[in-house]
Amino acid sequence: MSKGTCDVDLIHVEYVNDCKQELETNDFNILLTQLKLIADEKRFKILKSLTIKEELCVCDLANILNATIANTSHHLQQLKKVGAVDSRKEGKLLYYRLKNRELVDIIEFGMTLNTGADIHV
Repeated sequence: MSKGTCDVDLIHVEYVNDCKQELETNDFNILLTQLKLIADEKRFKILKSLTIKEELCVCDLANILNATIANTSHHLQQLKKVGAVDSRKEGKLLYYRLKNRELVDIIEFGMTLNTGADIHV
């Protein structure tokens, strides 16, 4: 047997069938979309910033990210599309705040898992 492989094709048919059935009956698309969105460094920083300060203007967020207002607005629209943030307009200013605290909880939990391991994807 070579390292990390099996000599047989399948041992536990019932285990495999149970896992497949569970995976087929659950819709992971919403969660996967949300995780993909927060996996982006700029969107991650936006969400983290909104945990530090409850509400921030697009121009403030752009400065935090060292990005253009247009680029920051694009990221905010992506986050708004999945219900992560909400906005309000005050005159010509557009302020954003967290709408989905659970996503932020995922971020904060993930930060506690940082083991310093050198991970390459």
